[in-house]
Amino acid sequence: MFDFVQKNTLLIKVILGAVALTFVGFGVGSYTASSDDPYLAKVADLKIYKQDVDRVLNGQPADSAVRQQVLESLVRQKLLLADAGAAGLVVSDEALRRAIAAVPAFQDNGKFSPSRYEAFLKAQYLTPVAFEQRLRDELLTEKQVSAFVDASFVTPGEIERMHRLLAEQRQVDAFTLTAADFVADARVDDSAVKKYYDANLARFRLPEQVRLQYVLLSLDQVAQSVQVSDADAEQYFNEHKADLGKEERQLSHILLTVPSGASAADKAKVKAAAEAIDKEVKADPARFAEIARQRSQDPGSAANGGGLGWVPRGMMVKPFEQAAFALKQGEISNVVESEFGYHVIKLDGVRSTEFAAVKQDIKQRMARQKAGATYRQQLERLSDVTYQQADSLKPAADALKLKIEESGWLLRGKPGEGVLANPKLIDAAFSDDVLNGKHNSEVVDIGNDSSAVVRIAEHKPAVQQPLVEVAPIIRQELKLKAAETMAVKKGKEMLAELKAGKSVSANWGPGQLVSRRAPGALSRDAVRAVFSADAARLPAYAGAVQGNGYVLYRVERVIPAAPINPTDRQYLADLLGKMQANADATSYLNSLREHYKVMIRQMPNAE
Repeated sequence: MFDFVQKNTLLIKVILGAVALTFVGFGVGSYTASSDDPYLAKVADLKIYKQDVDRVLNGQPADSAVRQQVLESLVRQKLLLADAGAAGLVVSDEALRRAIAAVPAFQDNGKFSPSRYEAFLKAQYLTPVAFEQRLRDELLTEKQVSAFVDASFVTPGEIERMHRLLAEQRQVDAFTLTAADFVADARVDDSAVKKYYDANLARFRLPEQVRLQYVLLSLDQVAQSVQVSDADAEQYFNEHKADLGKEERQLSHILLTVPSGASAADKAKVKAAAEAIDKEVKADPARFAEIARQRSQDPGSAANGGGLGWVPRGMMVKPFEQAAFALKQGEISNVVESEFGYHVIKLDGVRSTEFAAVKQDIKQRMARQKAGATYRQQLERLSDVTYQQADSLKPAADALKLKIEESGWLLRGKPGEGVLANPKLIDAAFSDDVLNGKHNSEVVDIGNDSSAVVRIAEHKPAVQQPLVEVAPIIRQELKLKAAETMAVKKGKEMLAELKAGKSVSANWGPGQLVSRRAPGALSRDAVRAVFSADAARLPAYAGAVQGNGYVLYRVERVIPAAPINPTDRQYLADLLGKMQANADATSYLNSLREHYKVMIRQMPNAE
């Protein structure tokens, strides 16, 4: 679907919600049941329907969260349209015509094409009236927010301040305290373990498990018992030689190219030159490679004497291929015209796949073909026996000479490995008839011409692990958590001492030079802490929680930002302008939310 605003990235972010706007107040909590008019939302007198959400998604898969975001973006559009209507803003017919005519998809050679426009509408199942109304709405919403973009203004002083913040560098050393440093001192009593266990019972509940017996029947198994003679395989090869014995030709060529847009006279001159070369190489074929190196205009093959290597059918343009595969060994073609120019082609060799090279593959193919009927018969037999004697797999295994396999423990809803990675088999194993009725499953098609039947060998129901069994695990986890808390506490105490001018024992790591723009290995919280440190007196100190511990930072040196260059100045001007426009547009949209009544009636669920 054509969307006028696709060319206005900032506007899309503001209007369609790629930037988060503060509309939580009318979000998920304000839904009511549907009525005879099944709209999803209503803004003033403007309604939003499920088909509006579907139109925006344009066939793309979307979960409920994505559909909710689309609904909210449509609400923002309706807020803009409601305010435009209240202000008496309209899009004139002339402006609409200009917008449609300017769409590249509707143009032919730079001019508006009615036929292309009609084809687009037909492909989108749209009437002209419906499409033009949508375009009017998009033009109006663009007009509503363009004022913020056009009015955004950034002073030179703001640009300078932002540059100084982003480009300032600080040399910092780091000292890390981790939970591992404090585990030995961490203490966890039995009551804490019990409390954690009681609060997380579901975590320590072992899911239902089964061990399975199963038999597997596959076409490959059946095919192994089918014998195919060499004579039959060779006959098959001869009957299918076009596919199996693919012919390749070793080719060389001399190409004279024709410039794009060349006149008929110029093309005739190139062709005449090619015909002269054709006569020359036919008179002395031994000089073909030499002449190709001197005069061919194909940069890929000229240096190789025109050699193209071994070429199968389907690799060259049609005129070239037809001529090349009509030649005899050593023969040179007449001049051949293609989209690339004029060719003189020489056949240097012919080869085909020999029977011996594909004999085993042919035998396997023929065995599978012959085994097909037998496989289907055995599949019916497997189904009959496992159903009629449903309390064991042995009768079926004996009748069809199959091996009864056994699995390890498998969890409900979680596939195993190999054959048991197929979720259909796991579903069959946990079906009521197999699990509780203790019967064989139905024959399950697991793909690749293979099927299996399963039954329960052993079953373990879901069970709560006793506290005594999981206490060591819980105790260790709680000790690590307590050690993390100790590391953070110790780090903050050391930071306070350092800021107070006291000496602390710390093995500082090697220094690194960082900036807000290039933070290196520092986390976002670490960057914030490092650049918040008062650098009026060095060294300065900062700290941040990181991972499972705490990191202290020592700022050794501050390098002020270099003078801003024109490129960075323009980049920052654009960035700050967009930020200001976003902030203004967000504030405007929030004010519309207060002014116009918004009602969300239904979640836009996918079907």
